[in-house]
Amino acid sequence: MDIVDVMFSVAGGLSSYRSAPQQTAEESRTLQMARTTTHLPLRSSLPAFACVLLIGLGAGLSPFFFAYYDASAWVPIGLGIVLACAVGMVAAPLRPSGPGALAVGGLLGLGLWSLSSTTWAESVENAVIDGNRWLVYGALLLLVLMLLRREWHSAVLLGAAGLGISAVAVYVLVRLLGESPGNLFLNARLNSPLGYINGEGCLFAIGFWLCFAAAEVRRAPAAALAAGMATLMACLAILSQSRGTALAMLAALIAVVAIVPGRTRRVYGLLVVASVVALAAPDLLDVYEHASAGSVSVEASHVAGRAALLASVVAGMVWGLLTLGWELAVCRRPWASWIRTAGSWLLVIPVVLALIVAAGSTQRIEREARNQWHAFTNLAEQGAEGAATSQSRLLSGAGNRYDYWRIAWRVWREHPVLGVGAGNYPRSYYQQRATTEDIEQPHSIELQSLSELGVVGALLLAAFIGGIGWGVWRMRAAAGRSTLSRALMVGGVGVVGAWLGQTSVDWMHLLPGLTAIAIAAVAVMVRPRSPLTSAGSPSRFGEALASKHALKLGVAVVLLVLGVAGASLSRQGLADIYRARAQQELDSHPARAITDADRSLDFDPDAVETYYLEASAFARFNQSMAAQMALGQALKREPNNFITWGLLGDIALRERRMGAAKRDYSRAHELNPRNITLRALATRPSTPLPG
Repeated sequence: MDIVDVMFSVAGGLSSYRSAPQQTAEESRTLQMARTTTHLPLRSSLPAFACVLLIGLGAGLSPFFFAYYDASAWVPIGLGIVLACAVGMVAAPLRPSGPGALAVGGLLGLGLWSLSSTTWAESVENAVIDGNRWLVYGALLLLVLMLLRREWHSAVLLGAAGLGISAVAVYVLVRLLGESPGNLFLNARLNSPLGYINGEGCLFAIGFWLCFAAAEVRRAPAAALAAGMATLMACLAILSQSRGTALAMLAALIAVVAIVPGRTRRVYGLLVVASVVALAAPDLLDVYEHASAGSVSVEASHVAGRAALLASVVAGMVWGLLTLGWELAVCRRPWASWIRTAGSWLLVIPVVLALIVAAGSTQRIEREARNQWHAFTNLAEQGAEGAATSQSRLLSGAGNRYDYWRIAWRVWREHPVLGVGAGNYPRSYYQQRATTEDIEQPHSIELQSLSELGVVGALLLAAFIGGIGWGVWRMRAAAGRSTLSRALMVGGVGVVGAWLGQTSVDWMHLLPGLTAIAIAAVAVMVRPRSPLTSAGSPSRFGEALASKHALKLGVAVVLLVLGVAGASLSRQGLADIYRARAQQELDSHPARAITDADRSLDFDPDAVETYYLEASAFARFNQSMAAQMALGQALKREPNNFITWGLLGDIALRERRMGAAKRDYSRAHELNPRNITLRALATRPSTPLPG
């Protein structure tokens, strides 16, 4: 049976199709059985269409809301996802594929294991927050799998995400060409609207692959628009000057070219975009390399904006013309085979040229690699990251990640099975760090899982990644026959490759908005498929998953996990509401702040930040004893938290108890020996602080 040919454009949702030939009776029965064994029948696909459109757009537009990083954003959204997922599991239970079950199990397992780590973690609050976040990710993946009832639903989902990111890209371009473009940058690196530089780069790397997937369509206008948007994404990613994004793009590029069928035409498209971006690169790189004290001039921003716009237009026009020429050539059947063969052989030329250039530059490449490895392993303080190279920050190996990873590895070696507990890496980092940079995670999803959750956590993460790989392998057969499946696979592999590549050297997995886009791509690749579009016969594992008893057991287990997630999220959400209210009342109504802080502690008695807030409110009434008691409760829960010891030192200092202040500051300094302020206070406490 012919697979439906859908025009997958960057606008997301524009489609056209041709009718399939008459099915045989056997094919009809097989298709019907596939539909009934994948989902219980629902009356209409319109609700699913609306939901996937909302999820895609919500994730794509998340940079305008700091990618929902704040708990005040992702906790209520997560509660809605968990509730919708539970309702869906009751109304229309999902019969997952093997890859889907493995991926969902990995995410939900990480959530449950993180919550379990509260029994051995020092910071219970951090473990709960991390566990809740993983449970929301697992519920989102399960919900999206239930919604992707048709292949075109997958196109709508990724298309909507691409449309949202495209809106962000156009917003940035307009601001670049506007009156105050400098507000977009932080230290001469593109930072707004997301608010985290490396996350901004990852966003546009993800958007690049969503748009480039749309460029694989055979209609010249849609292909031109998609290629132009992909080029704009690449230009904006360069403006972020994120080395993690560069590595992520490289990883995704290798994965897409090596795995997804139909690579010849795709490589030509990549060469077109890469060539045009290379021409625009000097103007884009000039923004960072010639910034004055981290400040970007209006002229430099305008030049970069015009270069990005021109590159997008040129790439779109060139790729549109090539697509049109290809379609006209294919119409002449005798020439089609010859053109395909010649096109494949022509790609050998740039490969040979690249090898020749590399062979002639062996010594220079080897010398530069040694220099950058030395810069990587010999730590540099912030502000010295570009010292190891005179060309570009993107080519520098300097930075502090070696320190993050060194400590994470040591923590895992000391706690190999259980880890130190979810979210509890900072305790070891502040005690052992060799720099003065303040961070809260090791900037690597793999090392964070190992150090905080031990081997068990690493195996659960491996299950999630393994499910993705299994789904990608199963999808190759359909991608070889269908234009739509191939475009979906390009988008899915590219998005997950970019996200996973960068979160392996950063913390993209802690940005729910970006992670939601990656989870949408995962769902597209691991969703249940009919026997007509999957390779081979169902495995024994697949048959076992499709049995009625397995379905009932799976539904019961999932509902139980979702119940735990809902209860934990509700508790965290209510505590956050009262704590936020207390924070707002602290200056004007400290008595009310104390009342609301107590209410917050009723829901979450392990949140040390709430005790800090309560202590601050008591201090406004000059009730130092009550403030010390509140901090004592925080210390009881996290005895190795240097912040609590520092606050106790502040109270003693205000009361002129210099001996107690020196003792408390010294303990804080022991727990954070690189902090300059604590070192000075521990040596000689100063006079009482004002206020």
